[in-house]
Amino acid sequence: MRNRIGVLALLLGAACGSDSGAGGNIDPSDYPGDGYVTSGAPAAGSGASAAPDASARVVWASNAGAASYLADGAGHALYMFANDLPGTNSSTCSGMCLEKWPVFDSQALTLGPNLMMSDFTRFARPDGKYQTAFKGRPLYRFATDAANSVSGDAVGGRWYVARDYSVFVAAKMDVTPQGATAPTPYMTNRAGRTVYVFMNDTAGTAATAASSACPDACLAMWPAWAAPAALETMVLPSSMKATDFGLLARTVDGKAMQQLTYRGFPLYYHTPDTTPGATSGHMSGAWRVIDPTAFTGSK
Repeated sequence: MRNRIGVLALLLGAACGSDSGAGGNIDPSDYPGDGYVTSGAPAAGSGASAAPDASARVVWASNAGAASYLADGAGHALYMFANDLPGTNSSTCSGMCLEKWPVFDSQALTLGPNLMMSDFTRFARPDGKYQTAFKGRPLYRFATDAANSVSGDAVGGRWYVARDYSVFVAAKMDVTPQGATAPTPYMTNRAGRTVYVFMNDTAGTAATAASSACPDACLAMWPAWAAPAALETMVLPSSMKATDFGLLARTVDGKAMQQLTYRGFPLYYHTPDTTPGATSGHMSGAWRVIDPTAFTGSK
């Protein structure tokens, strides 16, 4: 196991940052799909760089310990922080946190193959420095990483190598997900939209399909998360397993669809959640957000 204990203590202090941030409203066109929320100046915009950047290039990289992830031109992995919410033009990592997780920024960004400049933006931090974001998520380095290392991946369950994730996590100090005993990261889609389970549902097993207790009228408030065309195409944080996801075939408004499930439970959104990381449905009746590493379905 990686040496996470000291870093985790630091992260818990950093976790007290902003829960929502200004400018983070999710456009309704993103629902119920997985559209990204991006805002801020184009990555090539002007402004003082956070620090002289030895490499202004971002590329897809890989090593034996991780699938493709973003790295700078010198081979140093870039990371995302679960406490940050996409599209808010803000970072919750400051002070001592930045000693371990320095920001990544480039005034003159260049990209390797299979990357698009439209996916990168820059925003001004409160300290007057700038930070580059990928698909709305601020990017960082891990201070102790060597080139071609991903030693910061999954640290504290909140830091992950930067990828084009299908599923991610968010965190709030006042939200304890189902299955957890303290505030921990909870599941979201790639745009930061919170994902829920309905504890009145019957979980599927290897032998039986899941059963949803949320019919069409219920789905107006709790839309089903439509599954991707193929589960094997999902890009997941290293703390999640592809085998924990499955499909529930159902009919919604007379049309057949496949609903994504996690550890047998169908997954839903909550219509009133209009900002990344919002959890307005948590603890509403039998509805819960979930810690994907701890959730077992137990009530």
